[in-house]
Amino acid sequence: MRYGQRASRFIRQFSGPGDHNGIVCFKFWQLIPAAGCPYRCSYCFLQTVPRFRFHPEELSGLVYTNVGDMLQQLQEWLIHPIPRMMIVGELQDGLVFDPAFEKVTGKPLTHWIIPPFARQGRHRLIFLTKSTEIQHAIALPPTRQVVFSWSVNAEEVGRRWEHGTPPPSERFSAAEKMKKAGWPIRFRLDPMVPYPDWKCGYSEAIKRINALEPEMITLGALRATSYRGLRNAAKANGRDDSIFDYLTEQKDPSGFKYRIPFEKQVEMFRFAIEHLKAGITPALCKEDKALWKALGLKFQGCHCLLGARDGIVGERRAEMAATTTRSVPPSKALLPVIA
Repeated sequence: MRYGQRASRFIRQFSGPGDHNGIVCFKFWQLIPAAGCPYRCSYCFLQTVPRFRFHPEELSGLVYTNVGDMLQQLQEWLIHPIPRMMIVGELQDGLVFDPAFEKVTGKPLTHWIIPPFARQGRHRLIFLTKSTEIQHAIALPPTRQVVFSWSVNAEEVGRRWEHGTPPPSERFSAAEKMKKAGWPIRFRLDPMVPYPDWKCGYSEAIKRINALEPEMITLGALRATSYRGLRNAAKANGRDDSIFDYLTEQKDPSGFKYRIPFEKQVEMFRFAIEHLKAGITPALCKEDKALWKALGLKFQGCHCLLGARDGIVGERRAEMAATTTRSVPPSKALLPVIA
């Protein structure tokens, strides 16, 4: 693990997959207190990020120590009058660096950034993680303004392709402890992989999810922006690239990512949705609208947003309305999906 000063801004908005396509995606806000990840998941997209290709020594983790700059930018962001969500965990694991921050800054990351959110009631913060490093966060008073979300999977997928991570069973246990302590929790069942016994494996994972009753679950399946690029990067990093045998060599209808066959993705997501307990909101992440339609899902918020009333949703609705007034073909409009 390495340490350094962040020169660029700690907060930025995801630019999205581009305009005029069928990917249903909202340009979420992210906080970047660190970069990289000590875990060695075969499918991790960070392996193809230019920074890590040119500086592979930083892939296992780069912690930014100029927390004063980070907190100042966070306070400026929190002033915004329209409710929004901030995610920690897009370009790094959101929780695994908590002890490293304590070592070099005197406080865990959670103790730096949770209190500013707890002191207000408009915006929320979400930690996206595979880590079980909850000992510092759980010591704080719980608040509805901060959500902890775990990426989970079938145990077989975790064992074969998520090397170095706590097994999914341990992630569920960490989530259970946080919920019992009063914290909101969510899950990402992602990436779902159609390995031979997938129905059995995901049935067990969904039972654990149902028992914990998260406020939301986001479904995702194996994908890659660059099929050969990510596979080659995994090989170069000594990771098991057999997982990419499940990808097709064709992109989704929007040309955004390589994915598992469309029919199999529909089957797996439908299986998950049908087995979810009533009251748990399912959502998809960066998926083509064709998949939303095939599943009969309507937008009710997604993992990185507060919900349908999130300020970003309003912004995106306005963008899409403006797009349709410029005579974009109906097949490109997202509005029919967002209900």
